[in-house]
Amino acid sequence: MKPTHKPSIADVTDVTPAVILRGAALYIQLHGWHQGCLYSDDNPTNPTPAACAQGGMGMAAFGQRIPADAPTGHRSGWRDFKRASDFFNDFLNLTGAKPAPTDEQEQWEGPSVGDWNDDPDRTAHQVHAALLAAAEEWDRLHVPLPVLDVPGGENA
Repeated sequence: MKPTHKPSIADVTDVTPAVILRGAALYIQLHGWHQGCLYSDDNPTNPTPAACAQGGMGMAAFGQRIPADAPTGHRSGWRDFKRASDFFNDFLNLTGAKPAPTDEQEQWEGPSVGDWNDDPDRTAHQVHAALLAAAEEWDRLHVPLPVLDVPGGENA
């Protein structure tokens, strides 16, 4: 890096799905959890409404409320949101937290994260804990491997 180069956020922070999932958990802890849609409709102009799991990930990725019908593919943060959302969905499937698909659903499809979040028996604590557990799992799966000294190799 040249002395005149000012580091950007991308230079110092890798926005992994774990970062977004932890951000969503913190957001829900601070601003409340919601079921039925991405954000609470109590006050549509509220910049920090209660959010569902997906809405919390959206707030963590975009830094603002994103309407459910907004075209988000071009927004910065979309890649981060999508990676976290897909990983969380896979995490719920692999841990058995989401129910198996019904006979009417394709085997690969199954219930969505929204269905899981909106289950009448779901609690804010369960959502918060699942987001944090998924973040831990991401970190566990993506730990850099140590460099090993091989006898007789380069480092001998």
